Amino acid sequence: MAKKVNSTFKASIVKNQAKGGAWMATITLSDEGLDTPYDSYQGAWANASAAKRWIKELVQLKTPRKSVKMVASDLLDEKQKPVRFDGEVAFKREA
Repeated sequence: MAKKVNSTFKASIVKNQAKGGAWMATITLSDEGLDTPYDSYQGAWANASAAKRWIKELVQLKTPRKSVKMVASDLLDEKQKPVRFDGEVAFKREA
């Protein structure tokens, strides 16, 4: 049986605050103790909800987990709405 390694799925969504700016979603998957991720993805979305759905789909595809909790940061726009969301989930995978 293969050895299991602790891994991390990290996701962030950041809004481009220029007029008509999109939400940039970035995902990285990395193993514990390594500096470089073993997999990463990026995508641009019209709204935060669509980006969160895409992230949830990748969590289910790449990890044994069902979802990741996305937490709003303290960064706010002029309407006092968050412009950044971050989430992280730990899991074990076979090396």
